[in-house]
Amino acid sequence: MDDKALLLSLGFARPSAREAMESFKEAFPGVSTREGGRVRAFDERTTIGLMLGQALGRNAPCKVAVRRAQLELGMDVSASTAAFCKARGRVLPSTLEGMSERLSAEADALCGLDEFTGVWALDGTTFQASDTEENRKEWPYASGQKPGCGFPVVGAMVAHSLVGKGSSVLVTAPWNAHDFRLYVEASGRFKAGELHVGDRAFCSFTAFAILAETGSDGIFRGKDWCRRRHKGDVTLGPGDRLTKWERRWSKRSMTVPPEGRAGFPDEITVRVITAKIHVRGFRDEEIVVVTSLLDDKKHPKEKILEWYLRRWEIEVSFRDMKTTLGYEFIRGRTPHIVKLELGVLVLAYNLLRYVIARGQAPGKRRGIAGTAAAAMSFISTVPILYAARRSLAKAFAMLVEVVAADALEKRKRENYVRAVKRRPKPYPLLTKPRSEYRPEEVI
Repeated sequence: MDDKALLLSLGFARPSAREAMESFKEAFPGVSTREGGRVRAFDERTTIGLMLGQALGRNAPCKVAVRRAQLELGMDVSASTAAFCKARGRVLPSTLEGMSERLSAEADALCGLDEFTGVWALDGTTFQASDTEENRKEWPYASGQKPGCGFPVVGAMVAHSLVGKGSSVLVTAPWNAHDFRLYVEASGRFKAGELHVGDRAFCSFTAFAILAETGSDGIFRGKDWCRRRHKGDVTLGPGDRLTKWERRWSKRSMTVPPEGRAGFPDEITVRVITAKIHVRGFRDEEIVVVTSLLDDKKHPKEKILEWYLRRWEIEVSFRDMKTTLGYEFIRGRTPHIVKLELGVLVLAYNLLRYVIARGQAPGKRRGIAGTAAAAMSFISTVPILYAARRSLAKAFAMLVEVVAADALEKRKRENYVRAVKRRPKPYPLLTKPRSEYRPEEVI
């Protein structure tokens, strides 16, 4: 990927409309963008760049984006955020999604893919959104909260690459939607040759039938009933066997509609692996892993367990997005804007992962917080470099070099006391809408 084209297409500088479009098509081929129409100060590419700055600045408010447009990009725009907020609503979600997928694929290619076209850890997570009527209709409160005393909770199914570490939001739903229901809804986006890694929620006949239809494979944590041996099981080694699952449906099951079940086979052969896991500081635990990778020569038991134990990396990516980048709460006041902000969050996260992958060295870890700070400092200088006709490629290479040098050494695990250090603050719970509180009750 050409570095100059990447920086210009991300909106970090303001080239001519023709150069901007050529750069975008070069950096993100096949990605749709809004073309033609009225010439605006906040065009789609510039708006995406400013939204990226908000994400890298820990979910900064729109006022910060407008100030950056005035000072760094030299745009003659009003100090009001009205125009920028309207411009955010005009951004195409497909543009953000295509750019994110492209950056994630580039990071995967830099880190090196094996036989799979992608190795994805799958899990569900939640975000809080602004308490507006539109958001409440799309995503209700968590259970037990009174009207006006909580926030809408956005559920999302996220795929996290275990190779280049990029992520993708596959589908959104209310907070109480089961992870497997979201998995079925997202199955239309699965590609042949992928490997999916997930927890117990995904281990079922339906999941493996969907994987067989899409030409993918899966490694899922097995449930208790997966330990049972059946007549006809083939033993591959200690704690490693092949078994057949029969097609059994509940009459009340609505996870997959009847027309979607028509192509499912009557039985599926899966591989069941049982192993005892030793982790310092925890009790030994025997786990069961079920996979569709049946060849024990090509895919040894140890490799399957290694892939599954790396599933925890998606939990670390959730921490990076929600805590480090500050997106546990999303400010969008409509479902459309909330989904756009989620798209920008993933785009910013994948950009950071791409920068880290460019300077990747074996055995070294790099924090997302330090990378975000370096990227934020870098993009403030891009307009100056572009205006002075300096090489953006050399500047980007310097950013990669700085990030590569900022490696996190492996630290020894400290002993933790099993006691609570931080205590709750001495404030009561919210029991009525915020607007009904007296002035003296508000801090």
